[in-house]
Amino acid sequence: MIRIATILFIHFFLLVGCSPSEEDIRRMVRDEMGSAMERSNIRPVEVVGPYSPAARVGNFLFVSGQIAIDQETGSLRDENIEVETRQVLDNLTRILRSAGFDSSHVVRSTVYLKNMDDYAKMNLIYGGYFQEGGYPSRVTVEVSDLPRRANVEISLIAHK
Repeated sequence: MIRIATILFIHFFLLVGCSPSEEDIRRMVRDEMGSAMERSNIRPVEVVGPYSPAARVGNFLFVSGQIAIDQETGSLRDENIEVETRQVLDNLTRILRSAGFDSSHVVRSTVYLKNMDDYAKMNLIYGGYFQEGGYPSRVTVEVSDLPRRANVEISLIAHK
């Protein structure tokens, strides 16, 4: 909305012959770009390294990869791939909600699996966290290892 107003403002002055100075135009563009790219870090969960669980940039939320850390005990929930996937998605949901987002805002996910044989079981749990027909785009890759020897890690990008 602000972008449209800025463009209309510039065009109005150009059309009526009372154009703003180049410095005015630069300031308007700089202000518009700055507001569209404001960044804030979201920290509703504890992390094990020098990173933020999520960063909001404009209308996007970039959520760091999450493993199945139980937020109450700090331990890894790795009884089986279903429990682990559910905990990962619960952690991601907590982060989304703390930033005012939900699973319907997720546009992209990346799933890292230590064993592609777990794909079907992970996929069954994963599918339950999104509304049918509104699934985000996704990449699933097999990796040799994950932090704390986890079996699954998922990261998200959301847009609102």
